Amino acid sequence: MDDILKNNKFILTLILLLGFGLRFWDMNNPTGLWHDEYTSFTIKMFDYPFNFFHALKTNCYAPLHYFYFKLWANIFRNSDFILNLSTLIPNLSGCLVLYYAGKNYQTKESSTKIGLFCALIGAISSLLIYFCQEVRIYSLTFLLTTLVLLFSVKSYEFPSKKHYCYLTLFSVLLILEHTISVIYIIFNTFALIAFKQKHKKKNKEEDNFLIPILSGLILCLPLIPFLFRMFAHPTYISQWWSPFDWSKIFFYFTDIFSPVLRNITVSPTSFHNQIIINNNINAGFIIFALICAGIMVGLIIRAATESKRIDKYLLCTCLSTFLTLLITAIIGKMDFITKYYIELYPALILLSAIGWAKLNSSNTRIMLLTIYVFLTLFYIVVTQISSIKLI
Repeated sequence: MDDILKNNKFILTLILLLGFGLRFWDMNNPTGLWHDEYTSFTIKMFDYPFNFFHALKTNCYAPLHYFYFKLWANIFRNSDFILNLSTLIPNLSGCLVLYYAGKNYQTKESSTKIGLFCALIGAISSLLIYFCQEVRIYSLTFLLTTLVLLFSVKSYEFPSKKHYCYLTLFSVLLILEHTISVIYIIFNTFALIAFKQKHKKKNKEEDNFLIPILSGLILCLPLIPFLFRMFAHPTYISQWWSPFDWSKIFFYFTDIFSPVLRNITVSPTSFHNQIIINNNINAGFIIFALICAGIMVGLIIRAATESKRIDKYLLCTCLSTFLTLLITAIIGKMDFITKYYIELYPALILLSAIGWAKLNSSNTRIMLLTIYVFLTLFYIVVTQISSIKLI
């Protein structure tokens, strides 16, 4: 396997071609726009600047996606196919950035296989394929999150002013793309600072570490009033359309780590009822959802057993963000659906890749990856309710 990985550029190209094929498969399906997509389209149609900015002001989402979408639509025509391409480019680009995030995780030879693992998981991800065919904010959010992850890893492993500044830039852009991401950025920033301070690789660049990162947080202060209204006002944001249920936690992990999507808009009322239907075991859900998700979660647990500080930094960021958003959902301030947690996805993929690379047996690594890829691709291609056919 190590001999095969030496030709990593060729393998990466094949992975990206596979990801492109899965995303392009049914992109021209003439199903039209659904409600949330039509919201994006409507805002894009307002005249610039006054009516457009007024529409942004009355919208509950951050504005960056609408600037991007309006620019794209002004350059190209307004067919469903062309509009869907506006999500394909950042979606697939995020998989490429994931490769570099994994490759920069450490300087050892294993970094190449970590990078390729990350790119492969992103390329065949049902969740990303679904968002690639939806004209909404989540593909661009994914790309910006992978860029934040990449330069967080670079800032940790290879400290430099350039990496700090890029981290600050993409952190600000991510918050301007998806307002909820401010929670992720805050925890990512402080966890990075906390674990970085005791990192062994110290050089003269360390003295400049805090300045650009804290500057980025200061630039995000205008969003504080919005966040205050969201958390303090009883009716500003509610989850009346999908009440919280503990089953959603399990659906979240099957959504991000298996080809079976259940928590995209409104999830089923019980996770148990997906496993057993009418007193019969649902073998399909067990095979495609539980086995795939179980493999990836197991790899994350394997990564958590390592003593490396960068692993602990990643885990701390993910766990802090997840628990904060979970508490917010429990008290009724937002809905607990998978797309609201997409900022965690790249870091979780990287952690699973780290756990996979830490497995002692090469045969075990090959077996687990083969099972995961086969089950995922089989479900996507064969079943009638896969991410390709849901839109």
